[in-house]
Amino acid sequence: MRTLLGFSAVAALLLAGCADSSAQPAGPVQTSATVSAGAPSVLPPEATTSTDRGEGRTALPEVEVREAELPAPREVEPPVRLVYEALGADMPVDPVGVAEDGQMEIPEDALRAGWYRFGAAPTDDSGSVVLAAHNGSVVTPRGELRALGSAAVGDPILLENAAGDQIRYEVATVEMLVKTTIDFSGYFAREGDPRLVLITCGGEWDRERQSYDSNIIVTATLVES
Repeated sequence: MRTLLGFSAVAALLLAGCADSSAQPAGPVQTSATVSAGAPSVLPPEATTSTDRGEGRTALPEVEVREAELPAPREVEPPVRLVYEALGADMPVDPVGVAEDGQMEIPEDALRAGWYRFGAAPTDDSGSVVLAAHNGSVVTPRGELRALGSAAVGDPILLENAAGDQIRYEVATVEMLVKTTIDFSGYFAREGDPRLVLITCGGEWDRERQSYDSNIIVTATLVES
């Protein structure tokens, strides 16, 4: 059976080595949305800003994966818009998959988020809806999730899907984890209570790797309507 990489404890947030987002695994979810492609570039620490709410480091995320069975394609309404009002974020969302090097694809433009289309969809009864975005990129030096490290427990987040449904979440946890220690498998769970997971990069600049050393990971629980 064909497999795709699932998330493990290696260089965390998305593009540290920088994922080539041009390649995608077989069996994508059938949606009308498009997938953004392109290999992002990491910006130097001189291009960073403060980490206060409303300001954030300019960097890229990087998520490494391990083998897991590729789920069968299914008809779902993909998320198309993410609104995190407390951070001033209102951004379009593109469905993405896994690149040839085993990292999750992420839209090159830091003003757009990528939804992991092999995981849960916003209206599913279980599993994690995973969205990742650049903190910043050459295309957009200051991304919409640049202040994710300033997220606070209880913050409301809205996710809108292609059918116009608005799904509401509330922040439950905010973590900054060193990339070399992260096990992503729990964040990409396809079972369990429905939740939203947001990922970007942060922490200290690693000059040798030309990337930041940590990922900011926010989990939010579903708010019953």
